[in-house]
Amino acid sequence: MAQTNKKQAKQNPAALPGSLLDYYQQNRFNPVPIALENQAAWESHRAKRLNLYQRHLGIPLAMLRDRSVLEFGCNSGENSLVLASFGANLTLVEPNDQVLPQLKMRFKEFKLEGRIVELSSESIDSFKSTRLYDIVLAEGFLYTLPNRDEMFKKICKLLIPGGLAVISFNDRYGCLLELTKRLLLWRACQLAGINDVHSEASLHLAQQLFGEDFAKLNASRPFYAWWKDVLVNPLLVSAYLWSYPELLSLVEKAGCEFYSSSPMWNLSEHYNWYKNVFDTRSRHGQLLKEWSRSFPFFLTGFPVSSAEGEPATNEVVAAIAEVIAQISEYTTAAGRSINPVSYPSALDDYLGKSRDSRVRRFNIEMKGLFQAARSSQLQDLISTYHRTKHVRNLWGTPYHYLCINKLPSSVAPLEI
Repeated sequence: MAQTNKKQAKQNPAALPGSLLDYYQQNRFNPVPIALENQAAWESHRAKRLNLYQRHLGIPLAMLRDRSVLEFGCNSGENSLVLASFGANLTLVEPNDQVLPQLKMRFKEFKLEGRIVELSSESIDSFKSTRLYDIVLAEGFLYTLPNRDEMFKKICKLLIPGGLAVISFNDRYGCLLELTKRLLLWRACQLAGINDVHSEASLHLAQQLFGEDFAKLNASRPFYAWWKDVLVNPLLVSAYLWSYPELLSLVEKAGCEFYSSSPMWNLSEHYNWYKNVFDTRSRHGQLLKEWSRSFPFFLTGFPVSSAEGEPATNEVVAAIAEVIAQISEYTTAAGRSINPVSYPSALDDYLGKSRDSRVRRFNIEMKGLFQAARSSQLQDLISTYHRTKHVRNLWGTPYHYLCINKLPSSVAPLEI
């Protein structure tokens, strides 16, 4: 199975500026604000979380009553409230103490403060516990840590045998579309003479490019938050992206196994008899074959049928990792040359031969956008993007949830 290319692998997350928490605090914004101002808003939020946990990840929330749940990075607690409403006993760890008063207020407002067993302002790195938990959650930040592999293993150690852990991450390949839009904005700012990508002028240009498309989304956050969190975030670059091949290696070493994901792309066990049981290594091998076959879905968001899916070769996967690294390099500082950024010929060949006409059209539009990015005319770049049909209505699959379970055979002394 394809591995991350050498150039990407040499990048060191610790060398990139700041932490995600620092970035949010310094810029004084919440990346995904969740308003619970009335009953309708609460019911809508609760329904979305139920959809994620129960239908996508296969975790029945009714089974959480009196179960121990440890959540790292709970922010102001809106997601935690959903778990508490199903009777979970919560240990909440949030290093940003600025949001803790709001968290306490939320739980008191919903009369669920009794479900908080412990509230800590420690980081995941400094948190220590002598107990094990039924479920451990770490959404929205783990992939940005310089010691993320170590912290992933720590999460696994905190699980009871048979327990579940859920993390979220920006997918290296699913981010191609969002990073292409990031590339277009940075190049547009360069052509417009805007040196500060965090400025009002940059935001206005981003709205000119993508505002109409974003307005069509069923988004939980405003355009400003998406611009700040994706298009100009210094931490949305190659070194902070993860992928299933990288993660599954960590999962196995930690004595755990893939359980589920959102989006739900894995079909390797569909139409299979339950008595056909595979060991973890074989099961993960089948999973990675399915990942390779589902590659067009990761890039575009288009569902892939068994008749249309051609496995991505190692060359294709490496080529995309390379262009992701190129875009990341270009969008880390103003004034960099656009010349090293080019659309991969291996990707062009792969998508151009797809049986799906939508994928072939997507490929043509993407090539045109990369060519427009090399133009010296701002209006040419903007008009080329606005003429696209598929790209404007697609967002790839940038953000993923991974649920793993700890194997019963992996019982070991707790050393944290």
